[in-house]
Amino acid sequence: MDNSCVRVAVVDDEKISGMRLQEHLQEIGYPVDLFLDGESFLESDRCAPHDLVVTDLRLPGVDGLEIIRRVKARRPETEVVVITGFASIDTAIEATRAGAFHYLTKPIRLEEFENLISRVSEKILLRLETADLRAAMMQAAGREGMIGTSREMVALYRLIEKVAPLECPVVIQGESGTGKELVARAIHRLSLRREAAIVSFNCGGFSPELIANELFGHEKGAFTGAFSTKIGLLETADRGTVLLDEIAEMPPEMQVKLLRVLQEGQIYRVGGNRPVQLDIRILAASNRDLEQEVRGGRFREDLFFRLNVMTLFLPRLADREGDLWLLAEHFLHKFNQAYRKHVRGFAVPAREMLARYDFPGNVRELENIVARAVALADGNEVQVKDLPPFLAERGPSSKSRMKSLEELEKDHIAWVLSAVRGHRDQAAAILGITRSTLWRKMKRFGLKTPERSETEHPGS
Repeated sequence: MDNSCVRVAVVDDEKISGMRLQEHLQEIGYPVDLFLDGESFLESDRCAPHDLVVTDLRLPGVDGLEIIRRVKARRPETEVVVITGFASIDTAIEATRAGAFHYLTKPIRLEEFENLISRVSEKILLRLETADLRAAMMQAAGREGMIGTSREMVALYRLIEKVAPLECPVVIQGESGTGKELVARAIHRLSLRREAAIVSFNCGGFSPELIANELFGHEKGAFTGAFSTKIGLLETADRGTVLLDEIAEMPPEMQVKLLRVLQEGQIYRVGGNRPVQLDIRILAASNRDLEQEVRGGRFREDLFFRLNVMTLFLPRLADREGDLWLLAEHFLHKFNQAYRKHVRGFAVPAREMLARYDFPGNVRELENIVARAVALADGNEVQVKDLPPFLAERGPSSKSRMKSLEELEKDHIAWVLSAVRGHRDQAAAILGITRSTLWRKMKRFGLKTPERSETEHPGS
């Protein structure tokens, strides 16, 4: 790592003095933002945090001591260097007690200043390298694709490591877009079944007959058109893992059959009369609270108790403090490669707009937004114009009526379809669903697509 990895803020109400420090830091490779008062710095830093803050102690309004306290309360790993023209051992002690790395007096000697910045940068770079190493270790442990160092995600990683080697069923519960399938695959990769297959089946939107055929398979001649024996997904996953996604949407008659599989460890193919013994581990994912579904009579209590040996609750993106920019930078790199672009980052206004947004669609929505932004960006940075217009309307401060999850899903699907000009294959890929699932959701929400909607057939 080099100095360009350390993002610096200089806060000084004396513009010439601040510009002198800014220019010197830029000459030795640091990206530097200059602020002439504490209020503007704190507002910007909330949305786009800095690794190192160099601040004057005496400032109009919010002073240097208050900056230290608020920066450290928000992000303890940020380092602060205090500079003042009023040398005093008392203020030096107060600044260091508040969390300052060091204290310098004006007039600043650039050589002394550069040596101090070099020392604090070594500490910051070591922390960044440690974070990179931790991320590499996570990937080595089988968590490829799971990104985040927030307290909530670290707790989730530990639970995954504990539950993965066990043979018990696991319920993975979280809002749409939080990464339930990634968690399921991480559990499989860290389990004793890692050498066998993991198969996934979405239980939503299918008839009981179709679900039975897909999960259990059928015998030759079981029904009209069954010209040969078909092996079902459960049988395919023998000795491996099965992820049943959207388990809460499974029809009641299929819940009974799944309960029998869990109790007896065997299935009957459709039209068959001989049991097929299976050795599978069931993981069930849901964006609904299964306990509430049981209380509402929509999910069998006995099946819930069979599945609910261990439940993992996935945090919303809005609750994962500090992970937003890790994920945004990851997706920026991903779509730079995919689109052969060279977008280096987000302009401050764009970062502020993203920071204010609450991401009801969670990580998947962030990924879609960054994909669009990289595709539209003309320069080296993502600008506000590259972001979806609704971001300006849906921040936490919005006074509009709170929408249901279904309304948000409808709006998001409509936006994606519009962005790709009605191309359903592209829309399904961006949304992370199959083309047939997209068609069913469009039909349910009454959505049409521009240009292509009248010529495409749902089965094409």
